Amino acid sequence: MGQDSEHDMDDDNRKSSQSTTDQSKQTFRNVCYGQLFAVIVFAIGLTGGIFIGIYAYHGGPDSEKTIVCTNNQNAKGDGQTTKVPLATSPSTNGQGEAKKECPFDNPVKDTIYEDYVYAPLTVAEMNKAAKFLLDNSLISTLDAPTELTQSFILYQVLSPPNKAEALVYLDKYGSKPKRYAQVTVQRGAATPPDVMEYKVGPLGEATMTAIPQMKPGDIHFNSRPYESLEVVAMTKILLPDLEILKTLISESFDGATYPRDFYFNFFNGPPSTSGTERKTRWNVILSGFDKMEDIDLIHMLPLSGTVYNPGTNTSEWYAYDFHYLNQGPYNTSQDLMDAYNNDTIRKVKFPKGFRNTLYDRVFPKRDSTQPYRKNADKSGPRTYYPDGPRYEVYGTQVKWMDWNFEISGGQIRGPALFNIKFRDERIIYEHAVNDISLNYATDTHAQNNIIYADATYGIMGGDYPTKIMSGIDCPEHGTVLNTSYWWHVTQKAYSMESVCIFEADGQESSWRHVAYSFEAGLRNRHLVIRTPVVIGNYDYTFESHFHLDGKIFTYAKASGYIQAAFWDESNPHSPDKTRDAFGYRLSDLATGPVHDHMFGFKVDFDIIDKDNTFEIIDWKAGPQIEALKSQNPNITKVPDYFIYNETRYIQWNKVDKERGIKSPDNQGFMLVVNEREKNKWGVERGYQIAPLATGSQALKTHPLLNALSFTKYHCVVTKRKEEEQTLTSIYDVNRMDQPKSSLDKQINGENILNEDIVNWITVGFLHIPTTEDMPMTVRVETGFMLRPFNFFDRTASFDMPQYAEKYDGSLKESEPSFEQCAEPDNY
Repeated sequence: MGQDSEHDMDDDNRKSSQSTTDQSKQTFRNVCYGQLFAVIVFAIGLTGGIFIGIYAYHGGPDSEKTIVCTNNQNAKGDGQTTKVPLATSPSTNGQGEAKKECPFDNPVKDTIYEDYVYAPLTVAEMNKAAKFLLDNSLISTLDAPTELTQSFILYQVLSPPNKAEALVYLDKYGSKPKRYAQVTVQRGAATPPDVMEYKVGPLGEATMTAIPQMKPGDIHFNSRPYESLEVVAMTKILLPDLEILKTLISESFDGATYPRDFYFNFFNGPPSTSGTERKTRWNVILSGFDKMEDIDLIHMLPLSGTVYNPGTNTSEWYAYDFHYLNQGPYNTSQDLMDAYNNDTIRKVKFPKGFRNTLYDRVFPKRDSTQPYRKNADKSGPRTYYPDGPRYEVYGTQVKWMDWNFEISGGQIRGPALFNIKFRDERIIYEHAVNDISLNYATDTHAQNNIIYADATYGIMGGDYPTKIMSGIDCPEHGTVLNTSYWWHVTQKAYSMESVCIFEADGQESSWRHVAYSFEAGLRNRHLVIRTPVVIGNYDYTFESHFHLDGKIFTYAKASGYIQAAFWDESNPHSPDKTRDAFGYRLSDLATGPVHDHMFGFKVDFDIIDKDNTFEIIDWKAGPQIEALKSQNPNITKVPDYFIYNETRYIQWNKVDKERGIKSPDNQGFMLVVNEREKNKWGVERGYQIAPLATGSQALKTHPLLNALSFTKYHCVVTKRKEEEQTLTSIYDVNRMDQPKSSLDKQINGENILNEDIVNWITVGFLHIPTTEDMPMTVRVETGFMLRPFNFFDRTASFDMPQYAEKYDGSLKESEPSFEQCAEPDNY
C-alpha cells in the first residue's frame, strides 16, 4: 500500500490481474454469441410504401445448437460441450447491433495509504519499523528465525491514534496524528524470555522511537501464541515415538507412514490455564491433500498425546501421556506399543484402500457422480453499473450517497472502520472486529475442550493470507483494496488482497406501498464492504452494509472445513452408532464435534459528538394502570376508554453504570442517544443496536469465561479509555486463570451517562455439524443491525429519486433513466 508497484489499483492493473478470467469471457462471447438475427423485408401497401422490420429471433425451448467452448481455466485444457439456446446476445440491442459498453470510471482516486490516519500499515512501513527494531538490538534477526532463543517479530499492526488528538484533527483542523506501528516481539533472547509490544514511529519521519507498551515479564514466555519454530521442535521430539509406533500406525491406518500420509496437529489448546506452564496436546491427521496444498482437519486419527514444552530449552522437552482409541494414558510410546502387541487394548483397522479415497472426500470439486441440474449450463444472473460506479475511494477513505468513512484493520484483530459519517454528522468513531471465540466438545483425548481465540493466531493475515476470489467474494466490478501482514516465519511483510467494495442491488424494496389510486417504492441499493479471512480450516467473511436510510448491517459469515473428530464405532460411551453426546457421525470415520463461534465487535458510537448515553427500552406487558403509572405515578384510575385490562407498553431506562447485557434477559431495545441533540420533534437522537439471529453462551463455570468473558454477553457498555482498546488480550486464552484484559475487568461501575462510551457487541451461532457440512460448510451467518432511532426528522432516503405513479396520470416519478449498454469486458 502506498507504492504503485504494490498497490496500484487503476484499470491497467485490474486488467492484468484478471487476464485469465477476461480471456475466458472474451472467448465465450466471441464464439457463443453469434450475430443471430434474420432481416425480413415486407413490401406493404398499394401506395408503394416500403416498411422494413428488423426482428431478433429468440428461439424457443427446442431451438438450440451445440457448440464447443474452451474454458481457459480447465486444468486439462479440454473443450467443454455446452448447449446454448439461440437467443439475442446481451451484447446486442434489439436490432442486432452491438451495444456500447457501459461506462466505467475507476472509483479509486488516490492510492497513497500513508496519507490517511487510519489506513492499515503498508509493507514499506512494516519494513521500516522492523529495521528500526533490528538496528536498536530489540530483535535478533530479520532473516527466518531458527532458534527459540532468538527475538523476532510475531505481528505488526497500526497503532491507532489517540482519539482526542484524532478528533482535533478531524473536527478542528488540528495537526494530523502521526502513524505508528504496534509490533509484537517474541523475546527468546531476553532474560528471562517473554513477549513485548512496542509502539514504533513516527513512521513517516527520520527520527523514530520504540516505546515498550508493558513491563518486561508482564507476558510470560509460556503465554505466547504458537508459532512455527515451536511446531518444528515438537515434531522433532515426536519422530522417535513414531518409529516405535510404526507397526501400530501401519496396521491401524491402512499402511500409513509419516510424513507421506499424515501430519501432527498441535493446535488443541490451550497449553495451560496458568500461563506459566506449557503442555501441548497433539494428535495425528491423515491428509487428503498433496503437500502444501491445504490442511485436512476431517480425518483425525485416534492417536494422541502431550508434549511438555515450556521455555526455550527444547532439550528439556519430552512427550508423554499417549492415547490410542482413547485408551491410556501410557507414559511412553513404548508402553502403548507393548499394550498393542499384547492385545490388551481395543484396536481399529481402517478398510484397505481408505487412504486412496481421501482426496475425493475432501477436495471441494463438483461431485462428478451427480448429473448437472437442468439449465445449470446457463450463466446465472449478474449485476453491473449502467452509469459507472457511484462510490469513490481516496486511499482507504470511501464516499457513497452521503456516507463517508475510512477502512482500517490489521492482521491481529481483523477489519475495522473509522470515522463513519452520514450527511457530515459522525455516527460512529470506531467499528471493528475484535476477536472470535470457539469452544469444541467431543469424546476424544486430544480434542475435548479445545478453546480458540482467533486473534491469538491473527484474524486477517496470520499464517493464512487473504485472497479475494473475483466473482465469488467480490463482483467483477468491485474495487479491491490491499492490506499488509507480517509473517513471522520469514520475518517479511507481504501485501494481500483483503477488502472488496461495491454497490449492491438488493433487487427488493427498501420501502413500498400500493394504494387505491397510486403506487410507490424505492429499490434497495446499498454499499458493501466485504473482507474474507482464512483462519486454518475456517473461512470467515465480515461485511458492513450501508443503506440509504442510515442503517448499517454487520454480518459475520462462516464457511470452510469443519474440524472433525474420530468416530469410534466401538466407543463404550455411545451404544448409538449414529451419534454420541457431542455430535453426529458424518462419514465412515468422522464425527462433527459440537462447538460455537462467538464474534466480538467494538462499536464506539459518537452520535453527533463523543458524549453519549446508553438506554434500554423495555417492552413490557401488564395492567393498564401499570402502563400509565410508568409515566405518571399520580394516576389512580384507568380511563373508561381502555377495553382490556392488559396491554403492551414500553419503559425507558438510562443505564448510569457500566454494565453487561444479555439479550434474552429482556424484550427490549438497546439504544445509544445524544441527550443534547434532538430531532425536530424534541426527541433525543440516537441509534438502536439490534442483534440478528444469534446464539448465547451456555457455559457457566468454564475457565474460558475468565479470558473470553465477552462471550457471556450480547452487549457490554463501558466508559471509553485509551488503555482499553480491545475486549481481549491475545495472550489470555493461554493463561485463563489470570487474564490481563478480560472484558469483565472493564466493567467496574464507572458512570456512563453523557460520557464517551463503547459498546462491545457479541453475536454468534452454535454449530452442530451435520452431513450437509461435508465436505464444506455452506455459509452460516450472524450479525447485528445499527438502526437510526429518532436520529432523523423523517425517513432519510426520501431525498433519493424514487418510483411513484398515480393511476390517473397526474404524477409519475422514477429513478434516473439509463441507456442500455453491455457489461464492460474489463474492469
